Amino acid sequence: MYRKFLTLVLIAGSLGLVLFVKSFLFEQPKTPSLLDRLPSADFLAKANILELAKETNSMLQYNKLSMRDFTTYEFLLGQGKQYGIDLESNLYLFANENGNWGALIRLTDSSKIHVGLERLAKFAVIQDSTVGGNTFYFIRKEQSFIHYGKDYAFIYQGNDFIRMLNHVVSAHYGSQQRIWKQFLKQKQFKDEHLVIFTNWRKLKQYDIQTAMFAHDSDSLGFRLKSYIKKRTPLYFSLKSTGLGYRSDFQTERLIDVHLDIKEFKKHKQDSVYVQLEKLSRKIGFPFERFVTAWNGDLVYKEGGKQVQEVRYIETILDEDFNETEIERSRYDTIPGFSVLASLNRSAPQLISRLIHKGLLREDAGGYRFLFSPLLHFQKVGSYYQYFSTPRSPKMVRRKKSQVIWKYNGTKYHFSIDKLTRYEIYGSLQIPVRSILKRNKLI
Repeated sequence: MYRKFLTLVLIAGSLGLVLFVKSFLFEQPKTPSLLDRLPSADFLAKANILELAKETNSMLQYNKLSMRDFTTYEFLLGQGKQYGIDLESNLYLFANENGNWGALIRLTDSSKIHVGLERLAKFAVIQDSTVGGNTFYFIRKEQSFIHYGKDYAFIYQGNDFIRMLNHVVSAHYGSQQRIWKQFLKQKQFKDEHLVIFTNWRKLKQYDIQTAMFAHDSDSLGFRLKSYIKKRTPLYFSLKSTGLGYRSDFQTERLIDVHLDIKEFKKHKQDSVYVQLEKLSRKIGFPFERFVTAWNGDLVYKEGGKQVQEVRYIETILDEDFNETEIERSRYDTIPGFSVLASLNRSAPQLISRLIHKGLLREDAGGYRFLFSPLLHFQKVGSYYQYFSTPRSPKMVRRKKSQVIWKYNGTKYHFSIDKLTRYEIYGSLQIPVRSILKRNKLI
């Protein structure tokens, strides 16, 4: 009886071992996910096309764009189903500083992709080729490529397609790149529909660990929210208040900075200090002396026109060809120009240094910064200001640090919203109406 029982146990154990080894040796490999196929790059992004369409619809409708009916949620969803593209899932994009970029998106039915390629062939010359048994389609002139598998489509533009294709098709389950893991586990902008992430090597010179951007929009334009995380502490913070200039419809450029820099002055080895000093050195600006004298408020405003009297000496000849110098005056139209800075007791040494380097010079009873118009000077408490208007611009209390910059007829507005010990939160407002007009879209 004992021998029979032992025999049964051995047989059962052997059978279990055989089944375990068989399942291990002959287990079907798991299919790599879309995330496993993504290559590393300088810039990464994820986007939900349908949710973006919902978000931007009010802007397209408000500006009455002719294409607005082709970018609605319903239309795009129908197009995705027609061509077997899963637009309800995220699209993943990557790009490098050399301009090469690519994208991967899920497919619901890869057999329908050919319908889309045939339609695309009506607008461009599409060729096909095969490498390593993998077929791809390309537009040679544009260096644009398309490859698709059973459950994904890979789009690429650039000069490194074959290497990227090999990475995509040879990926295995669980081989997700480390940088994509870092990106997708970020808590910042987790619920946004378009997010950009970068650990670009050039950011290291500023000791920046991560930079992220997210998209918002309303009927008037886009808002690009930004988040920057440093490896080392920020040695400056936002001031609770400071004096600045008011922005109006004539303002074309405004730099409005109000920072507490007491700690910043003590850390000359800080990456921000070092890089600003390098930039200043290119134009001979005495950055170290400026920081010593600066109290943290700096405002530059440009915009509008001013009429300014300019006196000059003209040499004339009399009847006997004798030269005579006569002082004359003329009225020139010049751009409105104002500079304001809060300075401490070291201000005279800074101004003397600027004059010595030729960055600031006295001229005709006023001052000029390089090629600026003739400026008047006024000191109000610890604030030094230079301005082209007959009277000093009105100063107002400001809490926000911001930049307004007009370029090609569009005013871009960047603001620093929050500073922590290691983080910077900001936002960039981009009004779209002037951009659409310039490109003749409305």
